[in-house]
Amino acid sequence: MNPKEGLSVSLQKFHRKSAQSTTDDSQMALPELKGRSLKSATPKLHNNKPLQPPLRYYINESVQQRKRSENHSDYTYIETYLEALQRYAQEEKKKKQIQTLSINSFPILPGQVMRERIKKYAEIQQREVLKYFVRKEQQPKKPISTALSIMSQKSIVSQGSKTDVLSISIPISSKIKHKVSSKKWAIFKRNKGEINFQKIYAYQDHQKSEVASITKVMTCYTTLKFLEEKRIDMESIRIKIPGHAECIDGTSAFLNAGGIMNVKQLLFAMMLPSGNDAALVLSYAIAFLKTCDNIQRYCNGHYIDCELEIEKNKFQLRTQFLQMMNNHAENLKMDKTNYNSVHGLNDTLNVSCALDIFKLVEECIKIKEFMEIVNTRCFKTYAITEQGNQGTYYKWKNTNKLLKKEGWEGIKTGITSNAGPCFSGYYKTDDFDAIVIVLQSSNMLQRFKDAEILIKLL
Repeated sequence: MNPKEGLSVSLQKFHRKSAQSTTDDSQMALPELKGRSLKSATPKLHNNKPLQPPLRYYINESVQQRKRSENHSDYTYIETYLEALQRYAQEEKKKKQIQTLSINSFPILPGQVMRERIKKYAEIQQREVLKYFVRKEQQPKKPISTALSIMSQKSIVSQGSKTDVLSISIPISSKIKHKVSSKKWAIFKRNKGEINFQKIYAYQDHQKSEVASITKVMTCYTTLKFLEEKRIDMESIRIKIPGHAECIDGTSAFLNAGGIMNVKQLLFAMMLPSGNDAALVLSYAIAFLKTCDNIQRYCNGHYIDCELEIEKNKFQLRTQFLQMMNNHAENLKMDKTNYNSVHGLNDTLNVSCALDIFKLVEECIKIKEFMEIVNTRCFKTYAITEQGNQGTYYKWKNTNKLLKKEGWEGIKTGITSNAGPCFSGYYKTDDFDAIVIVLQSSNMLQRFKDAEILIKLL
């Protein structure tokens, strides 16, 4: 066949798949179309060698051969060779679009889906208490904006008697360079050589409110006073952790049920990580010892099994320990304080004020064991098993972030949704020592900053 006639001949069909060309001399092999543009697909007829692999095509041949080719489903009718090239180019373009689409819309792996869902769930759970953990960057509210004009009371104690107090109203706008976010606060100072503290500045220190885990200061004080009264060593009384201690809400020391720990270990578990479980176990154990006829039995090696000896009278023991706490509050003249909880979880009947908390802290700093506990930044210990072997390992860190700064010697932090972030701290230098109480701060970090701001006033 003449090559020029081959270009103008009309094509009836062509095969999309690559195949071997026929050996008929009257047929001309088309170039390979895959991966080529229309220009590059132009047949080079001056080369006698056919391109591999060629496409099978059919021209005007005998009717018998045409019928034979029509039985194949892989053949497509076309009119011209140019139309074949155009169709092939369109198919290649569609393939590229499909590949690009599949790359851009790559399916999300199950692990990624789970991480996104966990992240969204955590955001929802923290939405209600987020205001206590993140410092808000917004315009101050009206009560805070007028805080610089608040009049504080400065109490001057005369040399003759402690009760002779002269209250002087002094504007604190010249003293406070940075506003204090706390809604109720007070600061007390005692110079070197003096016996009693003096109230330097205070704001709403008589107003009652919930005080969260600062309640544990009284729980610790009640425990130490009972041991001192009965002349019992803290490490001699051992308690078996009950199962219900693991189920309490709020902050926890993560005590494992079945482990045996002494009172000293439980005091560290309550005051450092603010363990509600440790406070509950301590309250039951101390109330049980108070009503027990034979205390020496538990001082000579026997441990208190809470589940066997306490669960039967749990309500009475709780009432007994709360009565002990309220009796101490009455003796310290904490007139606006009522304890209805041993750990400080949300309870509208468990209330106090900044002034009453100062009275409690003033007594606590006189106890050597108390100051040893609250001034510890990290405590490591082991529980023991019933067989006397080493049990669960514990490591508790103090929630008081001011311990790493010079002069600060602890006392206690607290936070609940009702009470907000709270802090009671003890500050000591060579020239003076001070007690700072801040209640209902704007967030957890700001309560420490509020305390530092008040210390700078001295």
